[in-house]
Amino acid sequence: MAQELCGFSGSPKAFRERFAVANQGQYHRIYTPEDIRRIRMTMLSLPLDTVRSKSLPPILNFRMAKGGTGKTTISGNIASALAMMGHKVLMIDGDPQASLTGLFGIDWVSEKIVHVGELMRRNERKEPVDIQNAVWPIYQGGMLDIIPSDITLADIDGWLMGATSREFVFSRLLEKNVDFFSQYDVIVIDSAPSTSLLTNTLMTACRKLLAVVVPEGPSTKALEILESNIHELNTAFSKSGLNLDFHVIVNRYNQTKKPHNDELSNLVSKYPNQLNDTVVRDFIGFVRQTDSFDEKNNGPVLEKEPNSVGARDVLDLTKSLIRIFQIKLADVNSVAPLAGVGRAA
Repeated sequence: MAQELCGFSGSPKAFRERFAVANQGQYHRIYTPEDIRRIRMTMLSLPLDTVRSKSLPPILNFRMAKGGTGKTTISGNIASALAMMGHKVLMIDGDPQASLTGLFGIDWVSEKIVHVGELMRRNERKEPVDIQNAVWPIYQGGMLDIIPSDITLADIDGWLMGATSREFVFSRLLEKNVDFFSQYDVIVIDSAPSTSLLTNTLMTACRKLLAVVVPEGPSTKALEILESNIHELNTAFSKSGLNLDFHVIVNRYNQTKKPHNDELSNLVSKYPNQLNDTVVRDFIGFVRQTDSFDEKNNGPVLEKEPNSVGARDVLDLTKSLIRIFQIKLADVNSVAPLAGVGRAA
């Protein structure tokens, strides 16, 4: 797995000999995301202290006009996979249901949370923002961080209603604090399913949304609603240069179900240039990611079941998104490794 994450095509023995890690006495070694980043930068002949320029990284905003499509599952797993491939990732939970927060073991009911809505409010009122205080580390070394959410994020529309150019409040937070956000190679947002001022302001900061759909009628109908929402925003803010597009990810596909096959054919016909080539198959491991009775045991499939079909689909999907969004490694273009390369590590 480590070889695939790094894109190393040699033998497992050559990989272990060339790229030593702290637990090098073991035959089966554990490579952390920090290790993978170090190895990939070495392979690219980059100094280990190479950092990104002071500019905003690509933003992957997972959005759907309907709940229950697995949007949080996909966004959390993609964020984890990106970090495991050596990218520094910041997740932002933009949903008051806080499902992404819970997926990574944070009990938002009992913990003190400073969510993105509060950060935006402080920025608009020209108060100290202190984003770092809102960040929870998931993987060591800043490889995967999250700005979590809680139910109070639902109150944000109240003050957003009176904000100047309210649809661009999130963009202003990013621009004002570019020094902070530029330390990451990519930002991953899990947006709420409902259309609101909050989802709109998170959308306008992006160039392309990631719509997660299940190949079933109600889900594909919701995709049409999202498409309409995007069209309205583009029309309203065309003079501001907004030209938002979307990319479709099919999730929970079961090839034994005829309705799934029929709906997938419809999606291919209607969105030939916007549909991702990787279709995420229905896999029970995605359900096992979360334990409502013990959140500390929660975690993405790539951590819990790395050799599963679910992990395989997540990795293939992540590699395609690296190309589509031009996600770089410390500001340097690095082509994602091809599927199946060096999986023996």
